[in-house]
Amino acid sequence: MRKLYLVAGLILMALLPACATTPPKPAMAPLGANGAFGYSDRAIVDDRTMVTYTGAYIPVNVSNPRNDSRLQTELDKTHDLAVWRAAQLGQQQGYAALKIDHEQRDSDIEIHETPVYNPYPNYGFGPCWRGCYAHPWWFNDGYYGTQRTARGRAVIRLTIFYERQFDPKESGALSIAALLSQMQVKWGTATY
Repeated sequence: MRKLYLVAGLILMALLPACATTPPKPAMAPLGANGAFGYSDRAIVDDRTMVTYTGAYIPVNVSNPRNDSRLQTELDKTHDLAVWRAAQLGQQQGYAALKIDHEQRDSDIEIHETPVYNPYPNYGFGPCWRGCYAHPWWFNDGYYGTQRTARGRAVIRLTIFYERQFDPKESGALSIAALLSQMQVKWGTATY
């Protein structure tokens, strides 16, 4: 019987790490399909579309979260993913080129403060040896503090203008075919 418990315990210990981790999910997905990240789009008129890409939350520096290099990298990544989605939509509708008419870059920051209590052995001076009715001046039953953590995510909104023909001389015009191949190479395996 003891061997059975030992074997069952070993199997359970082997399975726990597999259950605790979730596999990464593709970043190029509709908003909410794989988590709280992804793209959304809506047509404004026939040749104009608004594309929004919301990135996943990432840990950032508590003291200066908006200027954290990880958040800046995430803003660049979400911009590319929004442009990639715009190129996909343009290709589906038979357009050859696109222009970014308006761009909005945002970052959502959440700062959490978690209360932390360190009881007697870790902080303070011994148990209340004179009774706990009147604490001596040096008595401390623990330390209360806070632990701060921060996380942020990038949100990119693009207003796209599509064109039937690609003219490389036109200012700001981007080839949809070239964008699709570039973004597939750069972000085709991107996950969250």
